[in-house]
Amino acid sequence: MAFLLKFRVWKVLMGLIALYTVLTLITLRHGDKTLYPTQADGIPIYVINNGFHTDIALPADAVMNRGGLLAEAGRKAGPGNWLVYGWGDAGFYTAKGISFARAKDALRALFMPGNPSVIRVFSLNLSPDRAFADPIASVTTVSSKGFDAMARHIEASFALKNGAPVAVDVPMQDVFFVSHEHFSIFRVCNNWTSDQLAAAGLPTAPMIDGSALLFNLDLRWRSGVRKAQH
Repeated sequence: MAFLLKFRVWKVLMGLIALYTVLTLITLRHGDKTLYPTQADGIPIYVINNGFHTDIALPADAVMNRGGLLAEAGRKAGPGNWLVYGWGDAGFYTAKGISFARAKDALRALFMPGNPSVIRVFSLNLSPDRAFADPIASVTTVSSKGFDAMARHIEASFALKNGAPVAVDVPMQDVFFVSHEHFSIFRVCNNWTSDQLAAAGLPTAPMIDGSALLFNLDLRWRSGVRKAQH
């Protein structure tokens, strides 16, 4: 009986792995070769990946020259040479520290449906490869059309009031804005980052990009995004 039970459990696990593999292959996004990789001088962007969460860093001058909602949100982050955009659960993302209450809130963010979300924006004076003690930044270059497509996709995440992004009042140095999207285990912060890169033409894999570590490998192998060197 124990042998049969173990066999059934093993069979179920193998079936789930096979299903996950099939769904991963079916949902692969192969990128847009008219946008990426760029065939001429492009715009550098960084993906900041700490092994858990990812952000996108864009040149502040490119953002400001383009204008629009992205620039408006960037101005509120303060002066800097780089503007960093990320997304997450409204409660967990705007909190700090490690505690039982925050761990409980993380479970709520993952497994409860319809969680409100926010977009975080902050500025950097140093380039992302030099701004952090650990080498957590990867760099690539996108075309101007790809950059604009990504910018429009990020802007579409903002909730608006009278045509302007809605700031969130939180006691943190970084600036947060209300997003109209919802956070859950089926769409976490790294999926959001993946979606923005897909808009710029990069190949991405929605089924695995939710994991920051797998997302990093995906960018290396299929998009040619390289680790930035100090």
